[in-house]
Amino acid sequence: MASGGARPGAGRKRKEYHYPDDTAKSTVPPVTTEDSGFTDEQMKQLRKSPYIRKVTKKTVSYTLTFKELFWKRYNEGTSPPQIFDEAGLDVDVLGDTRVYGLLTMLRRTKQRGVPFTDGREPQQPAKKEQPYEPIPKPPRMPPLKKYVVGKLDEGDVRQLMHQVAYLTQEMEFLKKIMSPDDGGKSR
Repeated sequence: MASGGARPGAGRKRKEYHYPDDTAKSTVPPVTTEDSGFTDEQMKQLRKSPYIRKVTKKTVSYTLTFKELFWKRYNEGTSPPQIFDEAGLDVDVLGDTRVYGLLTMLRRTKQRGVPFTDGREPQQPAKKEQPYEPIPKPPRMPPLKKYVVGKLDEGDVRQLMHQVAYLTQEMEFLKKIMSPDDGGKSR
C-alpha cells in the first residue's frame, strides 16, 4: 500500500481513541473551555453578577462599571484573575482566554483613544482597499505636429507610421492587462 499523497496528512494512519468505561459515571462537573459553550447552570450563575451585561452560550459582555474597575485595578498592579475573583466572577467557569481577552480588548481600546462602552466596543472605520493595483498613467507624449495632408515629405510619413505602430502596440498591451479572464490573449 502506497503512503503519502498530495495533501498534508495523506498516508498517515488515523488515531484511535480509547475511552475508559467509567467516564460516563464521573460526578465532576465539566470544566468550561473557551471552545465549548456555557451550560445553562453556568449561564444563570454568571447572569447573577452585577458586572455582567449579557451572557450567551459562547460569549460574555461586561458592564462599563466592570471595565473601568478592571482597568483601574490592573493599572494598580493586580492580576486579571485576581480582579475577577474580587468581583465575584468564577475564573474557572469563564476560562483564562476570556479573562485575558478582556485585558487585550481594553488595551486596544485605550491605544485607539476610544472610551470604554457598555457592550461591544466601537470600531474605527475600515480602510478601503482596492482590489487591484491602479493602472499607472503612461508618460506624456510630446505634442503632435499638425500636418497638412498635401505637404508631407518622406520623413513625416515615416514618423507617422512609427507613431501608429507604437500606439497600436500600446493598445494591444492595455487590452491584455485589462482582461485577465482571457488568459492574457488579446481579442
